[in-house]
Amino acid sequence: MGTVWAARHELLGRDFALKFAVLPVNKGPEARARFLREAQIIGKLRHPNIVDVADFGEVSPDNTLYLAMELLTGESLASYIDRLGKLEPAEALAIALDIARGLTAAHAAGIVHHDIKPENIFLSESPTGGVVPKLLDFGISKRQDDETTRNVDGHPIGTPAYMSPEQALGELDVDHRTDLWSMGVVLHEMLSGKHPFVAQNYQALMTRIADDPSTPLDASVPEVVRVIVDRCLEKNPAVRYQSAEELVVALERTLAKLNKQASPFGLRGALALLFVLLLGFGLFVWMRRPPSFSASDAPPPPLSPTAAQASATPTPVPSSTTPPSAASAPLPPPAPSTTHVLPAASASKPFGSTGRRPTTSVNHPGF
Repeated sequence: MGTVWAARHELLGRDFALKFAVLPVNKGPEARARFLREAQIIGKLRHPNIVDVADFGEVSPDNTLYLAMELLTGESLASYIDRLGKLEPAEALAIALDIARGLTAAHAAGIVHHDIKPENIFLSESPTGGVVPKLLDFGISKRQDDETTRNVDGHPIGTPAYMSPEQALGELDVDHRTDLWSMGVVLHEMLSGKHPFVAQNYQALMTRIADDPSTPLDASVPEVVRVIVDRCLEKNPAVRYQSAEELVVALERTLAKLNKQASPFGLRGALALLFVLLLGFGLFVWMRRPPSFSASDAPPPPLSPTAAQASATPTPVPSSTTPPSAASAPLPPPAPSTTHVLPAASASKPFGSTGRRPTTSVNHPGF
């Protein structure tokens, strides 16, 4: 729908992306008026998942239409799919969730995009290093109260592979739910790397979209994810999600389930791990507890050297077979009785013979 150039605003010192519209958008006064009206409306949309439009207008002398948008760094979703083949379900849902949030803001402003496809979804690199999906190219968008669904050449507007059945049939009551169909096609392509409807030519493709079921996703894709894709691809708009906000809720819930299943520990595993840790901590504290002793368990204190020598010296005892004689010398008086007083137990050793208290150093965790 146009060419895009990187440009610098010399006065502001800021870089922008300039998109110049080409045929058929700028063909005829009606198309020109519509482009300028939609550019004015889109310029009021300020959402992190929608490219920011800073200015729009005409360039003299040929009155070429242009849009000045924020200059993004990254790659399109189409390039990303081509490079990886297909995405993991959690990543695909995360990208779809951000785009659905952007669509919620656009639909709330009365804007139907009409051309949701991977080429119009840009994976922008944020200053913090993350990736922010942004919805681009509202060039063929329309207000919901605009009944025009055909371009100036009489063909349905949009990219054929991503058209809804009502778009393919050229119906006049195409509303915001056509964008939800296209979201289903984009999700299918992210999960499989292929389009859900493939045909040899344009007419056969329109017939397949209008009448045939979509190519089923591989069984490796979780069922909760396939349910979302299938509902987006319902032929009857009344059976699809009825709003982008409803799709956002479904994507959030499903993404939360996938992240929970991907966690190495579920709730039960986390509780079991906590129990094991507490049990191990309890055993560690029990094994490091101070030892307890009773009075009978205490070993006898060692004898002093004097007492040990006194106890080792024998006391002479008179023989009972020899009668005392007057001439014999009197026996010496018995040695005085020596009473040995046991020394009191040392107050510095209350926990047994080791004499060491259990450490409470911070180098020994658990205390």
